[in-house]
Order: sequence, then structure tokens, then C-alpha cells
Amino acid sequence: MQFGILPAVLGATTLTVASTIVVPAHAADFTVESGVTSVFLDVDTLNTVGLALTGTVGDVEAPISDEFLVGFTITPETDFSFSDEGGFTLLGGSIEHTGGVEFNGGTASALAVGNFSIGFDAARADTTTGATGFFVQDLLTTNAVLFDVAEVAPSFDGENLTIDGSLLVSEELSGVLGNPGLIGAAVGSAQVNASTIEATASVPEPATAAGLFLAGMLGIATRRRSA
Repeated sequence: MQFGILPAVLGATTLTVASTIVVPAHAADFTVESGVTSVFLDVDTLNTVGLALTGTVGDVEAPISDEFLVGFTITPETDFSFSDEGGFTLLGGSIEHTGGVEFNGGTASALAVGNFSIGFDAARADTTTGATGFFVQDLLTTNAVLFDVAEVAPSFDGENLTIDGSLLVSEELSGVLGNPGLIGAAVGSAQVNASTIEATASVPEPATAAGLFLAGMLGIATRRRSA
């Protein structure tokens, strides 16, 4: 068999191969880089359980819209990651914030909470209350989970991530308040608005993949000729 003509044949078929080799698209991974989480609290409901919202703590932001009361800056300690497979697939990590709120300020029962961490624990999911496993933890004073999050609705446009959710009284917070009947009570809502960065290495373009394939084939042909 004559191998001398193989490189020429391969060269003549370059366009055909390049047009037929297709690198399938695959999901990319992203991490949250910065942004703000806006929070609405049902102050009337909280008042009935002895929590009067009296102010803010530390640096806070204007909320994303007037539907919310206050905004909290997402800090660099955030390592929340997800894939765009299926639109949104959680990978892990948490969203960290600065700033907080104060309840019952100026009284013996004053309580400040803040530097909130939004995380996920599948064990916290509860079909009875609607808790999804997402939670909001106070890292300022109590280190306790304050709210479980229900009705989580993520949206990603390729650069910006939005997550909406309803805030439910956690078992931990109900214990602090001495009222176990509050577990799962809806007391507000939150919306994460974050910019992201892609964490996955780029995939070679189809033309590049075709070039690598042809280079490999030419290498094989050259080795056979010299054998």
C-alpha cells in the first residue's frame, strides 16, 4: 500500500472534516463575585412575636427596589458556585454579606443580627413548610440559622444571577423566641442580585478541534512513511 499520497488526501479533505466535526456545547461553572441581597420583612408579623424592627447595623445598601426594606452587600468571602446546566444547578458554597438589622433597640431584649450567610443544606428541606434547603444564618451575634428559604426561583442570563425566595422562621429562631409554633411561618422575602464570573476553562472552537484532529492524522501518516 502507498502511504505517500495520504498527506495529500488529508489536505484535500480538510474543509470536509472541519465542516463535519462539531464540538458539543456543555455547561459552564460560575461563581458569584459581587452584588446585593435585598430583604423585605413583614414588620407587623414580627411585632406580634416580640420582634420590633428598630434600625440597621453597620453598612447597609439601598435595596434593589422599593418592594424591599434594606439591602446587604455581597462580600469577597463569597464562594457560591453553580452550573448553567438546565438553567441553574447548584454546586455549593455560600453567599456572604456585611451589615445587619436590630430588633427591640434600646430595650433589655435588644437583638442585633447580620453579616448574613446564605447557604444550602439538603437536610433542612421540609415539604411541610416548603423549606428548600437554602437558609439564612446570622454570623454577627448568634451564629444561628434565622430563616429557611422557600419558593426559591433562580434566574441566570449568562452574566447576572437573580435568586428570589420567601423567608420562613427557622427552628432555631423559634427556639430563641420561645415559640415552637412559629416554625415555618412566612415573615418576609429576599432577592439576590449578583454578578458572576465563569470558572470553567473555555472549550476549543470547532475549527480548532478539527485542526488538532488533522494534525494528529498527519503525524500518524508521517510515522508510517518513515517506518
